[in-house]
Amino acid sequence: MTPFRRVLAEKRLAFAATGIVLLADLLLYVLAVQPARTGVGQAGERAAQAAADAAARSADVADARARLDGTRRAGEQLRRFHAEVLPRDLAQARDLTYPRLAVLAGQFGLELERRTSELERDEYERFGRLEATLRLAGRYGDIRRFIEAVETGPEFLIIDAIALSRRDTERGDGLVVTLGVATYFPLSEDS
Repeated sequence: MTPFRRVLAEKRLAFAATGIVLLADLLLYVLAVQPARTGVGQAGERAAQAAADAAARSADVADARARLDGTRRAGEQLRRFHAEVLPRDLAQARDLTYPRLAVLAGQFGLELERRTSELERDEYERFGRLEATLRLAGRYGDIRRFIEAVETGPEFLIIDAIALSRRDTERGDGLVVTLGVATYFPLSEDS
């Protein structure tokens, strides 16, 4: 008998116990450790995906907050525009289009030949529109400065029509400009 066979025969119980332990380790690895390792890997992937989703949601929340802040700022600017820039009512709109424009025309040496106005009201709208048509006579440079003063002034006046022509020869040199000037004002129940 060879020494290996002799040791195997004498230590059979120890070799059997070792074989059973190795087989149990192999079964434990196959049935418990490997699925747990796979589960941990999948859990890691799910955690990474959840982190990416959370980052995307955080970005969405930040974007929504920025839009909300922008909307609030725009609303505040619109309220300030209504309170500080637009005429409060029809009377103030008339003061803006008649006396103010007549004074401005006089400052630039223009002769106010004629003016008319038209009020546009729509029962479904929140604002009325007062449109004035002015016929001014004067020199070209004065007309340009007048138009610039109207356009850049603090009042909310819109020049929406300009017609330029020569003045009649019997009335002297110069030009005649017909301007359509409009302003808006909030409609109230008694307007």
